[in-house]
Amino acid sequence: MKKVIALMSVLALTLLVGRVSADDMGGMKMEKKSKAGKAMKCEVVDVACYVKDGKKATGESHKACAVKCISGGGELALLSKGKLYIPVDGMFHSARAQFASKAGEMVEVTGKVISKGGVNYLQVGEGK
Repeated sequence: MKKVIALMSVLALTLLVGRVSADDMGGMKMEKKSKAGKAMKCEVVDVACYVKDGKKATGESHKACAVKCISGGGELALLSKGKLYIPVDGMFHSARAQFASKAGEMVEVTGKVISKGGVNYLQVGEGK
């Protein structure tokens, strides 16, 4: 009887671990994909400053710091409505060069939003 209980416990644990793993694998699928050509107004922010300081690392008062950090090689992202987006081209290569000169500025970008595994990408078409 003890062997049956032990075997059932191992089986139940195996199924539970398998289910948890399968749920984690769900992040491998596209979670959200917008229609092509979505226009967004975004601020070009330095990721390190934004993660560290939040809203204090945005706006005109933080522009000089954003310019310094991004021109020094800091990673940039596009901030829109409280969400960070990594700008990429159609092949998912970095579109950083398109935005580095606009550090700390608001830009209007047209592109496709893709969220996968908790990361937001903006596949950019054009930026102003």
